[in-house]
Amino acid sequence: MRKGMVIQIDKSTGFGFIRDENEQEIAFYLANLNENITAGDLVEFKIELMAHGLTATNLRLLLLI
Repeated sequence: MRKGMVIQIDKSTGFGFIRDENEQEIAFYLANLNENITAGDLVEFKIELMAHGLTATNLRLLLLI
């Protein structure tokens, strides 16, 4: 699984964006979230190729101790 930071959430379009460890920006669908995730959160996720390109799926919030 990859790790990154949520950099933007746009409820009006239903998309958000993550910047991963390699500085790549990857979109995700807000409808697929199982957790309350906000901009600035660190997340773990998988990458899938969807109709619009690479998409982050299975987002999981990483808790810092």
